Amino acid sequence: MKLTAALALLAGCGHNSPFADSPGERQSGPFQDAVPLRLTLNPGLDTWPAWSADGSLIWYSAEGSSTDLDRCVALLPSRGGTRSEIQCPPQAVNGLNERLEQPASDGSRLAWARSELGTSEIGPYRFTLWAAPVAARATPTLLQTFPYDAPSGRSHDAPLYLQWLRPGVLMYLGAENGCCGSDTLRFGERVVLLDLTGAAPTRSFVPGTERASAVARSEDGLAIYYTFYGDSRVYRQELGTGTVTVLHDFGAGHLARDPDVSGNRLVAVVDGKPDYQDIPPFGLVQVDYGGDLVVVDLTSGVETRLIDTERWYKHPRFAPGGARLVAEGYPYTIVSIPIGGGAFVLDTTVARDDDLWIREE
Repeated sequence: MKLTAALALLAGCGHNSPFADSPGERQSGPFQDAVPLRLTLNPGLDTWPAWSADGSLIWYSAEGSSTDLDRCVALLPSRGGTRSEIQCPPQAVNGLNERLEQPASDGSRLAWARSELGTSEIGPYRFTLWAAPVAARATPTLLQTFPYDAPSGRSHDAPLYLQWLRPGVLMYLGAENGCCGSDTLRFGERVVLLDLTGAAPTRSFVPGTERASAVARSEDGLAIYYTFYGDSRVYRQELGTGTVTVLHDFGAGHLARDPDVSGNRLVAVVDGKPDYQDIPPFGLVQVDYGGDLVVVDLTSGVETRLIDTERWYKHPRFAPGGARLVAEGYPYTIVSIPIGGGAFVLDTTVARDDDLWIREE
């Protein structure tokens, strides 16, 4: 029922050919034969999954049943079970679309991004960053408001990929809003570190990350991994020295984003349906509808594309130890449309709602 309803609401996006073809032969590698398991079943959106330190729980943002389409920060056992709502907008219908997203826990504190928009308003979402003890319904503290001006002269209207870099320091990708209430696209601008260890939060900006499309922290918090618009490479930067290296290159004709690393494994979203285009006044940016999950053995460089002909994925995250993988899964269909003379064009439809899916070795 959910998939039928979701697909009925979609607008098809026509294009002449897929962004890139999947490899004809599957490589032998991690997660190759792992069957994706549905973790959530929600008529709305379940987004931004993040693991607890011991891998037993998953934090995420869950859309509820209110007419305002509000979203709560929720917690779910990683093997399945009952969802607990840890932080939520006011329960009363107030005409505001309020979203609590991108939960990140360091074990004792929970941080999240909050956005707010009047349901009839023509304008951008208004973002803030908050933190509270991890206990349910704990009183939150406001950390930062948006927008503000970045050193580039661009405005950071929102955070993306919020994570604890290390104790006391949050990391996110400062982003620009794509339009207004009916267009929630956001475009990455520069990686930001928010230091909470002083009397007041202070921002610093990671050099060389202008126009990044995604960011993730290293396991020791001393480095970051990131991607750029229109680029096939995943980069690593040592924060102490500023040294930048190419962690992995997926090759010409491919587009990588959403990296995460555990031990000697990299996972990234590759190909699928990312549209790379010039959108004034933002310049060249990606509009991303998800793609294939590809796991890389960084020692050998062997790539394993996790083939799934029913879903494209966003925001994959390794569990501690790297043996499990959670991501947002979006159903899609690709159909051939005859245009005469024996020629065809492909039309791709991607669902606007999703669930969380897990793969386990």
